[in-house]
Amino acid sequence: MLRVSSFNIKNDYNKYNVSKTNEIYNYLVNNNIDILCLQEVYSKVDKDLKKILNNKYSYYGNYRFYIKFLFNIINEKNPIISSYPILFHKTYHMPHLPSLLKRIVTLNVIEYKNYKISIYNTHLDYKYEKVKLRQLNYLYKLIAKDNNLIILMGDFNLKNNKDIFNKFCSLLEKKGINRVEFNDRTFKESRYHREIDHIFISNKFFLVNHKIIKDLKISDHYPILVDIDF
Repeated sequence: MLRVSSFNIKNDYNKYNVSKTNEIYNYLVNNNIDILCLQEVYSKVDKDLKKILNNKYSYYGNYRFYIKFLFNIINEKNPIISSYPILFHKTYHMPHLPSLLKRIVTLNVIEYKNYKISIYNTHLDYKYEKVKLRQLNYLYKLIAKDNNLIILMGDFNLKNNKDIFNKFCSLLEKKGINRVEFNDRTFKESRYHREIDHIFISNKFFLVNHKIIKDLKISDHYPILVDIDF
């Protein structure tokens, strides 16, 4: 069985304390997570995560801006932590204008039970609907040409009552990739019982279990977690 999780840890750069990274690590280890996709990881967390992981896990993902020291506060990455060796990894830059914040997709490929699995981790724009649509189109084109099994996770800043999101879901369904329905808020301040953090899995996987983790206080998001197998 594979246990995978997505978690927007919240960019609180100016309030950072190493205890935040320790809680992320404890969440990973105590829940026996095989694949953990993180969003809004800034340089301070990134540095301490690398220390605490200490080659016990694979850890890959590049920053949204190439010149790190000029954009430390807003220069985030979407890293993927894996208990499985990484066969291939790459960070893609999505369309983002007129938003000044670049948005990225992190890809890691692993092997599980003789199947190659592509794991995508992303965080879409939060403001412009047209930008979100372009980013969804970019994501779809990227995934549509991938012949591996797919796990797509991240903060989409979109609920399932948004037309552009549902059209994206329909396109993936035609490719044999389905969204896991949590039917509850993942952004803590939301008034509605709809998630904005999502997990998609190839339909070759069997969904064993899925849940929203509500006992972590280090973010304005709840982590989401699924158990899958063949």
